[in-house]
Amino acid sequence: MRLAEICLPLALAAAVGCVDQALAAPPTAAHSVPAAAAPSPVLTDACPAQLPVKQTVTDTLAGWTPLNQQGNYPFTRVAFYPGPPAETALIVPTVEHKGQTGLHDGWDLPRRAGGYWITCAYANTTATLSRKLADDVDFCQADYDGRFMTLVVRRWSCGPRKMMAPPVWARASAKKPSTKRGG
Repeated sequence: MRLAEICLPLALAAAVGCVDQALAAPPTAAHSVPAAAAPSPVLTDACPAQLPVKQTVTDTLAGWTPLNQQGNYPFTRVAFYPGPPAETALIVPTVEHKGQTGLHDGWDLPRRAGGYWITCAYANTTATLSRKLADDVDFCQADYDGRFMTLVVRRWSCGPRKMMAPPVWARASAKKPSTKRGG
């Protein structure tokens, strides 16, 4: 029996300890018939707010004294990849909307073998975190704070489009009457 038939989607398995439980418990009759898979829950603002990093100078340079750095660096950006980030290039947003409060991006992620990955990036360091998204994730969105010179994520989410609320910028533009005139 495959572990996927026993556990919740991988994105939740670690959070609830399902992997350890499934490996320790023998399969039961309830696990022998695969149930219809429920859609994965929407993943929202899951990047840690701070990343503890120790930066070390790897080569000494004649005449210079290395000063290694250690600290907690704040979360700033997300990026999405069609596979492990070290092996692929990031995906550009499918839609981008500039509003008074900042930039809003959306990514359509058509189903593909191997799924998609996310990276969380942090200010003043090249260290990042990455994880695979659930296989049924087909849309991600991010809202960036417009008060900074560089992109700083205010909020983001990924999930099956049918489970997600419409993007903030789409709801705002839906409320405004159209200014186009018919000809």
